[in-house]
Amino acid sequence: MAAPWRPINHGLLMGFAILLIALAVVGSVGYWGWDARAYWAVDPQHPYAMNLGELGAYLYSPAFAQVVGGIGRLVPLEVFLAVWTMGAVAALGWLGGPWAAALLLFPPVALEILYGNIQLLLAAAVVLGFRWPATWAFVLLTKVTPGVGLVWFVVRREWRALGIAVGVTAAIAALSFALAPALWGEWFGLLVGQAGHPTLDRLGVLPLGPLWLRLAVATAIATLGGLLGYRWPVIVAAALAMPAVWVTTPAMLVAIVPLVIMDRRDPLSAMLPMVRPTRLRWSSRHSG
Repeated sequence: MAAPWRPINHGLLMGFAILLIALAVVGSVGYWGWDARAYWAVDPQHPYAMNLGELGAYLYSPAFAQVVGGIGRLVPLEVFLAVWTMGAVAALGWLGGPWAAALLLFPPVALEILYGNIQLLLAAAVVLGFRWPATWAFVLLTKVTPGVGLVWFVVRREWRALGIAVGVTAAIAALSFALAPALWGEWFGLLVGQAGHPTLDRLGVLPLGPLWLRLAVATAIATLGGLLGYRWPVIVAAALAMPAVWVTTPAMLVAIVPLVIMDRRDPLSAMLPMVRPTRLRWSSRHSG
């Protein structure tokens, strides 16, 4: 029998998504999908035509552009944003479990869904990555720097999981490179240009320091989590290591909910034990 909170929880989430879509359409889109428009409009042949900080600028890898590119030619913007919004709400529902609807009261979560970035999807990829390490490819081929969370697997000596995460990412990148090698040169040039660029720090509205400092602290957090045998510090490290820390970045922390539950139900012995790859029980018990 379904838990009594589920119909209410799911109903509130669906109602929020429908209200957001209705208000956005009536209001001629407005701020709805501010970030998601870049995915809808990206030209897979020329994805880096816009500069850092411009509305609609695409900053992810060519591989992601080759997957989502051309959507704007197939469906109207409003249809794409409606589907994207539903996907973000579904990710929140899975990550937040019985607290998902209440998490909408946390401004970064509501704004993340409104703007349509990928941070809830990144959080889901990190959680799933403890069972299916291949999902880390999504992290590494989009925001890149949150991949510092993989240090956890190094500390835990989970070489198989680490190898899958890196191997799948490399395989996707190799295929993408074979299709458009010049784009990878452009992307690497973009990444180098962004590193330490003052524009990047100005774009992030939360004053948590420059990227190099946040990466160092994030690495320490992921390392400590591995040493102590806890998974939830990985999402904290990933959020802190984002290229720019926006007001919506803390939305990634909703992944603490399933990760804490995983830690309680499947505890790891501390101090570098040789353990089997961890199992994601949250999805089987709380999906649907």
